Amino acid sequence: MRTDLDIFKACSDETRLRILFLLSERELCVCELVAILDMPQGKISRHLATLKNASLVADRREGTWIYYSLTEAESGLKKKLQDYLRNERNRLEIVIEDLNLLDKLAFAGKICVPCPHVRDISHPSI
Repeated sequence: MRTDLDIFKACSDETRLRILFLLSERELCVCELVAILDMPQGKISRHLATLKNASLVADRREGTWIYYSLTEAESGLKKKLQDYLRNERNRLEIVIEDLNLLDKLAFAGKICVPCPHVRDISHPSI
């Protein structure tokens, strides 16, 4: 029961839900999430820690980079969450915008580069 509560708490925040939608597409590093969500790195890292503590997200290190991905869905609730992420991605406007930006950054060859360079492409007005 505790794990289910942790999952519900982790999913109750809009930013964390957006991160889950992005990670349902592919593995990403923090700088990519910073560029897409337009939030400070520290804030993104705190959200990732919450998702990790709920066993929704895993990480792996490659050199100086840490990449994040969704964990395998071993419980009924996690399977339902992953179904939700897959089925609802085209219904929520903010998620559609995030996924479009992810595609634009990948097309521009800006995944994965240092945060300031990615920010210039993703949010030209900054």
